[in-house]
Amino acid sequence: MASALQYFVLILILGIPVHECTGVFQNENCIKEGPCFDLNMVAEIAEQVSKDVVAADGENILLKHNSFDKIRKMKNLHSCVLLEIIDLFQKVLVETERTSSVYPKGDINYHRELIHILDQLRNCVYKMKCNKLYKKAGTSPIKEFKSIQIPEEKMKPKQLAILQLRKLKNANERLSDVHIQERVMDELKTLHLYMRGKGFQKNKNDYEEA
Repeated sequence: MASALQYFVLILILGIPVHECTGVFQNENCIKEGPCFDLNMVAEIAEQVSKDVVAADGENILLKHNSFDKIRKMKNLHSCVLLEIIDLFQKVLVETERTSSVYPKGDINYHRELIHILDQLRNCVYKMKCNKLYKKAGTSPIKEFKSIQIPEEKMKPKQLAILQLRKLKNANERLSDVHIQERVMDELKTLHLYMRGKGFQKNKNDYEEA
């Protein structure tokens, strides 16, 4: 009986493929590194929240992707801008949940789910020193950029980060404006694309501070 059991165990051992550790070692055990947060889930939940939102008119709050690409390549700029983006979107979700139809018992409250998800996304943003950039953005009105007559496509990364922060600040100051809420809810559909970049941690074990 014992020999048969040993033979069975041997077959199992030989049948188990050997995998190389793709994570980190902790106490001689391989700990696989999962993503800090699956941004595909953000896209799916956002789609549920904004699927009935009609495309909003007016000026965009988030910069065009071509312009934002310059920001996402700079870890310090991308991190600081992401925190403000998350803050605005979370506030608008709280406001719009109050006015949305009551979710029937048993149904998923996608608004609330996304509000909690944004908290988790905030924890995936690298911790950087943003005070100087925020101060510069606070003293650099959008009209200043317009007076300089620099086309957006020719702005440097820091100029674009300041412009983005100013647009977010202006939206925050008009948070109760239905048009601002509609614009944010419309742009919610592509929020996950703005998260990707140098300022967003790729995995849970990837911690770094400024």
